[in-house]
Amino acid sequence: MKKFAHRFLYKKERGQAIILVAFGLIGLIAMVGLVIDTGILFIEYGKLKRGVDAAAIAAAQEFRSVNGGTASLQAMKDAAKNYLQLNDADVDSANISVHSCSQPVGDPGRPALCNPDPIGNPIKNRKLVELSASKFVSFSFLRIIGIKGTTISTSAIGEAASMDLVLIIDTSSSMAYETSGSPKVSDPGDDPNLCNKPWPNDTCQPMKNVKIVAENFIDTMYFNYDRVAIVVMTSQTAHDGNENARDPRILLPLNSNHDTVRDAIRALKVFDPRLCGYPTYNDLHGPCAVFNHPPSPATPTYDHIGCEYWEKHKNNTTPFEPWPDYSSCESSNVGSTLDFAASALTAGTGNAASRPEAFWAVVGVYGGPANSSSTTLNPYYAYYAGSNPYGFCPKTTWVSEKPTEQRNWGWCMDRLPGEGVGRRHKLTFNSLLDETVSYKNPRTGIPEDVPVYDADDFARDRADALANTITGGVTIYTIGLGAQVRDTSMVDDGEPAPGESLLTYIAETSGAVTNSHGKYFYSPTSTALRDIFELIANNIATRISQ
Repeated sequence: MKKFAHRFLYKKERGQAIILVAFGLIGLIAMVGLVIDTGILFIEYGKLKRGVDAAAIAAAQEFRSVNGGTASLQAMKDAAKNYLQLNDADVDSANISVHSCSQPVGDPGRPALCNPDPIGNPIKNRKLVELSASKFVSFSFLRIIGIKGTTISTSAIGEAASMDLVLIIDTSSSMAYETSGSPKVSDPGDDPNLCNKPWPNDTCQPMKNVKIVAENFIDTMYFNYDRVAIVVMTSQTAHDGNENARDPRILLPLNSNHDTVRDAIRALKVFDPRLCGYPTYNDLHGPCAVFNHPPSPATPTYDHIGCEYWEKHKNNTTPFEPWPDYSSCESSNVGSTLDFAASALTAGTGNAASRPEAFWAVVGVYGGPANSSSTTLNPYYAYYAGSNPYGFCPKTTWVSEKPTEQRNWGWCMDRLPGEGVGRRHKLTFNSLLDETVSYKNPRTGIPEDVPVYDADDFARDRADALANTITGGVTIYTIGLGAQVRDTSMVDDGEPAPGESLLTYIAETSGAVTNSHGKYFYSPTSTALRDIFELIANNIATRISQ
């Protein structure tokens, strides 16, 4: 009996041990599973977090106008899903939530960081997108104890830079040269006073096409978050007789209202200066419209934009007076347009105030080389205002030392455009140290040392100043429009076209920050502008996303 009881108890203890081992094994598996599945959970969360962070930025890049309307939340969601997949964090669309500042004020989904008054206080607008995503993570070992998996979620806020853009539009007389006849010179059909009609009846070409393409371009921007300023090269007043009529100016400060910007573009006009005196020229500086006056009763016809002061004095050989100053005559002041672009980005007030956190870009459309400059509009050059009241225009460009030599060079610019010794001239702001050349006036025969700093040099210096306006640089795009941009008749044989050389420098070389450089484009006619503006819009969108 005793032996039987002992054997019975031994078997009972052995059964209990098996149960204990079984429970211990389950616990061990649970502990191993907890470690492994927790590791899986962290790995999946890391994938999701990285994916959401990247997807939030991608979604923010879709914070832009859709056909001139509201930004599309669906486009943001699609971009987010693509980036989640690229980061191996595949998430079903139903588990992706996107909210942005494009949603109306008061919408419960609108992110809290958004500007509460986007219309009344647009300068505070930010292109924020809030992205949330979740996914179910299945466990491997913890299933044994009934835990099949868990849902993980995370969120992130992406932001695309708002854009402050300055459009520089060449409004000089060449912007009417395609209205009729040759695109290189003016003819009777190119009278700005006739073709500068109110929109949509305006007929000045290529100006009309420039306006159409510029309007399409601003439709790719997102108002009230992006802002546009407009700088023009000349006065917008008909028959403007002021001496500064040919000078650039800010037509529209930075503005975040689409309709206001659109209307300003539509209202652009080709330079229409005062009429030249007839039958004799007046002793006045500045450009004026020259008309042919046939015998009565025929009607006078427009001929070109001329220079009254020059015409009155150029043939005065008795006595042998020096050649008259031509510096007030031309109107392609590229350098000062860049100065005004910098001013529009930095010196505005109220809703046009400077916004350093925005992406700063300048797009300039020019119809030729620089042949005008300014000393009075820019305080930096005030030192030279007394001796150059109408800008830098070396005497060597007025007339050759050989009076019989056929004129084949440009006014106010030398025959060696570009960079390098003998090409790019510098100002020292000490007249005794400025670069000069020896020049003998053909009328007086008196030799003198004359400064060689010209309109092209001025434009390059102002391009450097604009590009360096902000830390990180201002991105500048230039478009050379028409045959004059590639005209080499004004420079020595083998030299580059002064217009294209300058515009390439402005966009692709100027300034100290190389990673901010934009690009130069050439458009032989205004019909090719649409594709160029589309390329610029895409390039800007890419830069904003970086």
